[in-house]
Amino acid sequence: MNRTQAETLRQLRDLLDDRAARTGEITLSNGAKSNFYFDCKPVTLSADGAYLTGTAFLDALDQLPERPDAVGGLTHGADPIVSAMVALSHVQGRPVQGFYVRKEPKGHGTKRRIENPPRSGSRVVIVDDVVTTGGSLLKAVQEAREAGCAVVGAMALVDREEQDGAANIRQVVDSYVPLYRRSDFPRIADATATGRTTTKSG
Repeated sequence: MNRTQAETLRQLRDLLDDRAARTGEITLSNGAKSNFYFDCKPVTLSADGAYLTGTAFLDALDQLPERPDAVGGLTHGADPIVSAMVALSHVQGRPVQGFYVRKEPKGHGTKRRIENPPRSGSRVVIVDDVVTTGGSLLKAVQEAREAGCAVVGAMALVDREEQDGAANIRQVVDSYVPLYRRSDFPRIADATATGRTTTKSG
C-alpha cells in the first residue's frame, strides 16, 4: 500500500467514525439486537465521502486475484458504492461497469432482478456497505452467479466482526476484503466490551 492509499483509508475511517459509527441499542436488519451500529449512508452519499469510498474500493481491487469487469451488489447498501466506483474508474482510466441486484424482481417492464446485468461470463466483484451475517452480500453473489457471472471477490466497507459474517462469505467466495472492521473504531470497540449482540428467537 502506498502513502496515497494509506491516507485515503485514514481519511475515510475518520469520516466513518464521525458520521456513521453510533452506539446505543438498535435492531439490525437480521433481527439481532446490538449496542452499536454503522449507518454508512451519511458517508457514502456525501460528496467527500463518496469520493473517498470509491477511491478506497478501487484501490482494494488490487488485493483480489483478478480485476473485475463489473462491480455490483444488493440495493440499497451497495448502490452509492457502486456508483462512486464506476465514475471514478473512468477518471482513472481503468473503467469497470456497475450493476444493482434488486431484493425482489422488478414488477413491471423487464421484470429482471439485476439492473444493467453484466454479460454472461463477466468477472464481477460484489460489494456492500456493512456486513453482519453476510446475508445481503451473499444474496447478490447468488444472483450474479445465476446470471452467468464469475464472482472473483467480495468487498465490504465495514465488517462488524460478529455472527460469522466473514466466515459465511468465505465459504462461498474465495476472496473477501473488508476495508474496515469494528476493531478499527476504538470508540465502538470499547462500547461492545460492555454488551453483546443477541438474536431474536424464531
